[in-house]
This record gives sequence, C-alpha cells and structure tokens, in this order.
Amino acid sequence: MNNSKNLLSNTKSLVLLGVFIALGAILMLIEIPYPPVPFLKFDLSELIVLLTVEVFGLVPAIIVAAAKSIVNIMLGMSATPMHIGSITAFIASTTMACLYVLVKKYLSGTTVVNKSLRFLLVITGFSSILTLCNYLFITPIYFGGLWFTDVIGWVTLESFIPGLPFDLGYGAAIAFVYLPFNAIKGLLVLGIYEMIAPRLLVALQKILKNLKLSPVVSE
Repeated sequence: MNNSKNLLSNTKSLVLLGVFIALGAILMLIEIPYPPVPFLKFDLSELIVLLTVEVFGLVPAIIVAAAKSIVNIMLGMSATPMHIGSITAFIASTTMACLYVLVKKYLSGTTVVNKSLRFLLVITGFSSILTLCNYLFITPIYFGGLWFTDVIGWVTLESFIPGLPFDLGYGAAIAFVYLPFNAIKGLLVLGIYEMIAPRLLVALQKILKNLKLSPVVSE
C-alpha cells in the first residue's frame, strides 16, 4: 500500500503522482452548491487523495492535496479572500486522508459492521475538525477578518441563510451550517470511494506492476 519511500526516486511513479494531482485539480473545478447555503459548495477531489493514500501512502497523499490546491489558485479559480477556499480544500483533503489512515489502521476488515464504523468515525471526525476550523479562522477570513474574535459579534445565522424566522449567534450558526455540510460531504466522498475504489485499485495493481512498484493492497 505504501510506496512513499521509493516515490521520489522513481520517475514513472512521479508521473503517476502527477496524474493524480491533475485529476484532483479537475475535480476541484466541479462544484455542487449546497442548497441551504449556496456559497458553500461540495467538490469530490478528496476521492483522488484517498486513492493516493492506497497507492503511495499518506505523505504523497498530502502532497497531492497541497498541489491540487496550488493548481486551483494558479488557474485563478480561488475567488475567496486570501484564497481561503483553496486552503480549506487542502485542510479538508488532509484531514480526510489522515482520519482514513488512522481509523483503518485500528479498524480494518470488510464486514458491514467494520465499514459502517469506519464511515461513522471518519465522518464524525472530519465534520468536527472542519467545523472547528471554520469557527476559528475560515469563516472569519471569508467575512473579511482573520480570527473568530474579529467577527463573533456580528456574524450570525442571518449572514448565511437570510430570511429565516429565527437567528443564532456566531458559534451556534457555525455548528448549524457546517456540521451537516461537512457530514454530507464526508458521506458523499466515502460512499463514492467505496463504490469505485475496488475496480480502480485492481487496474492500478497492473499499472504499478509495470512500474515495478509494490502492488496496491486493497480490502
């Protein structure tokens, strides 16, 4: 599963990594609006990062996560203040990859129970960490600040979803908006990955064999 040690010394494996970066950058361009808060959008580029984890290991996956975000900025697709959208994408991809590796290390297996527990743990951790990051600095930067103390007094639920018959303060609004958003994103990414990964990994086994790398280890 982990070929990160010989990655940098193998030109062919670097080419394959470059392909993953390109695919990740392309998927970042395909955004699906989140209906309750239209300025929030889903992208599925974490699929490529998880695939990189399986093929090369965690460190190359983080490299892919960083590179696809940099490419997104270079293409001029990051229209948010201080490129916080692309930075958030890097944080999300890295968080997903780290949680996936950690949970799978202690909870492997192909049974429905094990897969369901992995889903639950990764999605819960992913949603919690990204929501905390949104509270601390992502949302403040989006609204023109730098830290939560810059916006905590005036950013409310009305700032995200105008016209509701009720309002919430900053912390409650962040939880109300981002916990479900990140949970849905995590479910989409993991669900699609579990459906497509087995076939992709079988195909990549042949590619890696031709590149004289260790074969992919899949469940």
